[in-house]
Amino acid sequence: MAGGNWRTRYDEKGAGPMAVQFHVLLVEDDRDLLTGVCDLLTEAGYQVSCATNGIEALELLREAAVLPDLIVSDIRMPEMDGYDLLMAVRGNPDWLSIPFIFLTAKGEKKDILDGKLRGADDYLPKPFEYQDLLVAVQSAINRHRELLALQESRMEALKRRILTVLNHEFRTPLSFIVAYADLMASSPYLEHSEELRQYINGILDGSERLTRLIDSFLLLAELESDYGRKTYEQRKTTIRNLDNLVESAVQAARSCAARRGVKLVFNATPPIPPVQGDAVYLRAAIGHLIDNAIKFSPPNKDACVTVEVWADEEHLTVAVRDQGAGIPLAAQKRLFEMFYQVNRDEYEQQGIGAGLAIVKHIADLHRGQIELESAPGEGSCFRLLLPC
Repeated sequence: MAGGNWRTRYDEKGAGPMAVQFHVLLVEDDRDLLTGVCDLLTEAGYQVSCATNGIEALELLREAAVLPDLIVSDIRMPEMDGYDLLMAVRGNPDWLSIPFIFLTAKGEKKDILDGKLRGADDYLPKPFEYQDLLVAVQSAINRHRELLALQESRMEALKRRILTVLNHEFRTPLSFIVAYADLMASSPYLEHSEELRQYINGILDGSERLTRLIDSFLLLAELESDYGRKTYEQRKTTIRNLDNLVESAVQAARSCAARRGVKLVFNATPPIPPVQGDAVYLRAAIGHLIDNAIKFSPPNKDACVTVEVWADEEHLTVAVRDQGAGIPLAAQKRLFEMFYQVNRDEYEQQGIGAGLAIVKHIADLHRGQIELESAPGEGSCFRLLLPC
């Protein structure tokens, strides 16, 4: 709060005539006018935050959990005037797009042009009719929201086009590499050349790793876009016997675990209730948790990765526990960020750092949770909790 000079007011009857209650930051040093305009906007259904100068307004912006949809400000104010406030708002990338209306007694054409050149969206000279203010406020908010909707629509369309192109352009040449390497691996000529066999196996291993990287990148890009949510809504269904889905993910990871000398153990504690969700996304999330546990297990040291499924009254839980080095507390705070990696120099095979970000996105889509229990030297346990 900016001292005692600001307040947030709500229409006691709800959002008034508007389906959505928009938030207006009102900045005015004339307290009578501040109260009058605040009451007017509140009665019209707006949420209003008030400040008596630019410094208080900036403090409100910095503290705001949700930024205002519009700023309405006087120009002549003590400590920081409206022009300086506007420049500060336009100089902050997080606030740059907030519409800004000047409300002032300075009504000369030069002043109006000066304000608009600095980035103001509209200019209401005093005295003004309250109806003119309401029209200006709603028009500015409507224009801003229409522009945001258009930008989001164009961005989503661009993301879909990029995903389509990347999916084809990545997979097509890779499929040729894998196909020809498979043919070479089955050739009788390899019986007389162990060195050549090792080369071809190296190609196949590299191709498999590249395939996983591409799959992870494309899935993460899908989940980061609105396409992921739409896909989830279309594919969502009742999943019975989720333990079978988890077990299939365990079986798919056994060859990778065997190459690293890691033992995979699966346990399911019945009964396993049905859950609502997308089987494809859940299978991917569980697969990434298992893959992550294998990567961070000490190779060839009889390490064990345990995958368990159980349910209580509120959640169905999938837990993946490893016997790795554990994760420092400082790293745990960033673990689910996109492309974040722990000790990259030590664990050079960990990929692009997309796996846990994918798991977090999928958990969020299912209104679930992802929990981590870890300490240095004691391994890690990731738990995916899904509502029953």
